[in-house]
Amino acid sequence: MTSIIKLRVFSGAKDEGPLCYLLQVDNDYILLDCGWDERFELKYFEDLKPFIPKISAVLISHPDPLHLGGLPYLVAKCGLTAPVYATVPVYKMGQMFIYDMVYSHLDVEEFEHYTLDDVDMAFEKVEQVKYNQTVVLKGDSGVHFTAMPAGHMIGGSIWRICRVTGEDIIYCVDFNHKKDRHLNGCSFDNFNRPHLLITGAHHISLPQMKRMDRDQQLVTKILRTVRQKGDCMIVIDTAGRVLELAYLLDQLWGNADAGLSTYNLVMMSHVASSVVQFAKSQLEWMNEKLFKYDSSSARYNPFTLKHITLCHSHQELMRVRSPKVVLCSSQDMESGFSRELFLDWCSDSRNGVILTARPSSFTLAAKLVNLAERANDGVLRNEDRLISLSVKKRVPLEGEELLEYKRRKAERDAEETRIRMERARRQAQANESDDSDDDDMAAPINVTRHSEKDYRSFDGIESDNTHCFDIMSKWDNQQKASFFKSTKKSFPMYPYIEEKVKWDDYGEVIKPEDYTVISKIDLRKGGNKDEPVVVKKREEEEEVYNPNDHVEEMPTKCVEFKNRIEISCRVEFIEYEGISDGESTKKMLAGLHPRQIIIVHGSRDDTRDLYAYFCDNGFAADMMKTPVAGDLIDASVESFIYQVALSDALLAEIHFKEVSEGNSLAWMDARVMEKEAIDNILVAGTSQLMIEDGEEVVEVVQEEDISDEEHGFEIVENEEELMETDQNKSAPEDANTEADDSLENAENVRKTNEAAPKPRGNLILEPLPKKLIPIHQAIFVNDPKLSDFKNLLVEKGYKAEFLSGTLLINGGKCSIRRGEMGFSMEGALSKDYYKLRNLFYDQFAIL
Repeated sequence: MTSIIKLRVFSGAKDEGPLCYLLQVDNDYILLDCGWDERFELKYFEDLKPFIPKISAVLISHPDPLHLGGLPYLVAKCGLTAPVYATVPVYKMGQMFIYDMVYSHLDVEEFEHYTLDDVDMAFEKVEQVKYNQTVVLKGDSGVHFTAMPAGHMIGGSIWRICRVTGEDIIYCVDFNHKKDRHLNGCSFDNFNRPHLLITGAHHISLPQMKRMDRDQQLVTKILRTVRQKGDCMIVIDTAGRVLELAYLLDQLWGNADAGLSTYNLVMMSHVASSVVQFAKSQLEWMNEKLFKYDSSSARYNPFTLKHITLCHSHQELMRVRSPKVVLCSSQDMESGFSRELFLDWCSDSRNGVILTARPSSFTLAAKLVNLAERANDGVLRNEDRLISLSVKKRVPLEGEELLEYKRRKAERDAEETRIRMERARRQAQANESDDSDDDDMAAPINVTRHSEKDYRSFDGIESDNTHCFDIMSKWDNQQKASFFKSTKKSFPMYPYIEEKVKWDDYGEVIKPEDYTVISKIDLRKGGNKDEPVVVKKREEEEEVYNPNDHVEEMPTKCVEFKNRIEISCRVEFIEYEGISDGESTKKMLAGLHPRQIIIVHGSRDDTRDLYAYFCDNGFAADMMKTPVAGDLIDASVESFIYQVALSDALLAEIHFKEVSEGNSLAWMDARVMEKEAIDNILVAGTSQLMIEDGEEVVEVVQEEDISDEEHGFEIVENEEELMETDQNKSAPEDANTEADDSLENAENVRKTNEAAPKPRGNLILEPLPKKLIPIHQAIFVNDPKLSDFKNLLVEKGYKAEFLSGTLLINGGKCSIRRGEMGFSMEGALSKDYYKLRNLFYDQFAIL
């Protein structure tokens, strides 16, 4: 059985932008990645919105923003509800990537595309999978997919999408077959000639250095910078390739012979600590060579990173002594610490900047890579040193803006206070009503007495006219009020009123006044009768912390301006992207022998290079596609495949017969109809319908058509009268001739309208009329074994035995043998023969 397979490209084709593709397999829509870059263009999201309700699953291949940066926007703003599938490291490190990106933008501007809460909500939809784990798509479509190792980044995946019909679809972009220090490479050994290969040509035409030469060059450039008392910034991503460089540099700093231990090594991002903690817990996803043992035979974690200092802000970085080496995010230098440090350090010729990847051409990092390739050992040419950059900052409010901010803040605080007090007043009224219904306890007797003893407040100051309870007086009154002598002995007690505990949906109601820190006050009354006297705090007393005493954060605003800067530092490029080189990529992809190829994610030159290689190696040009954004590629097995739906009437007539466990077949005679096209004809009323009534065919013409034709004849007659008047009443034959011409024109117009192609509606199968059902020969479906049939005959009481491959029944009265054309049954016509034949027929599903 064939499938309908289509790929719609929204972004990431013949360019280096974010990746987003929609794969259709019959009625299932699978979204392959949903990236976003620093331009934050909404166009492809608008194109994707109509398909979001149809999406059955989202597959994420890598954790960086180019592969999943748009996921929070799709969930929060576009209403994506489909499950998202990704490996465990992609889930965890992907969060770190997005967190760092959001924090980086919030440091310098208002980021309104999504919030951190939107990020959390999006990642709650992620279902974490493991490598080689088969996940079946929900529903009865029979589509399942498996994540295979891709290298490049921790948890990176090559997705294999399969159907029960046998079509394999391989989606592999940004893979690496070579082993890194912390990752294993990918392998294509488990793939056997897929039906469709969706692959990328990212940087396939660029040369790569050997790993040993690359590492040696990195150490040389770092030493040259720090030995001249400069700071070295290595631009890297947040939670992907940074693990490779962090592990490498930590090993170099631990080697005394390298000469780097005297300098400081820093890893800087908003989520640096979380990235390292996640890396420690994901060693099973990494290279097995990382598991080593020390002298005490105790296993240690290679990502302890003893020689790396983790920094999360500029203040923490400033506390680290220079010279230092800083692993800094983000990789494209459009935002984050890498851009800010570059603006601070580029004016010092002692400093150095090392770029490790080639991002999109519009980014600052891509411009610096181009300058570094033209530079002389990292020193830029004079004509390349001046560049114009857009600088974004947060600056504190001043003057009128600050006053306006404080005024608005005071208004907001006053409104919040009013609402809070109103809520407290309503709550107090509700509590009083509850107390009046439930509490019948009498009020205590308060008697004001002047005692000879000095009553002092808690701070040691004398107090006069203090209100207190007279315990003995209350007890005497209770004794005198009792007429009968009580046998129960009573004693004077301090008065106690049990306060009723109030509860709500969240438990016991909390009174804020019970937790408020107040100043010490004297119980004596001041000039105002109801106003207590505030006692001054003694110098030796410890100051009580007041949460309102903290310094209020200064309000800020975002500014953006163009600045022309001079680059005096060294700018160098060393490739650490972790992607397979071009020659290896071409050979591995060609070795899969796919039936169809779709090339995405790569510049136009890289796409053209890979396409030419496939053509030179015998691949048919019509089986390879190089789409651009917005294209729809049809990769179905057959050229003409149509989906049809079964009508309710047809389903009611179908009788299924079980062939094997879980499999049934049925024969049906039906015809294909266009349901929507028929409905449109009935509604619009622009065509004639042929209705079958027994053997008669009746033509139905709508009244609107008749009225139009009559109106047309009236116009012709009026024209004739005008012509007769102008031409002095010409011969009537001329008028008749013109009328005939007009009739022919009207007929031609109607024929043209009938011949115009109609839009195709949904195809539906309806039962074929009984008089049109042809006679077909019976079809026997199944392949029974004669040995099983022999056992059945023995259970029924027949004598059965084999002789030269022929099953003899009842001493040869009937025989069954298997031939090239099928089974043959021979025997004398009798009741036993027909019983045996029906019994043998029961072993088949007869259609």
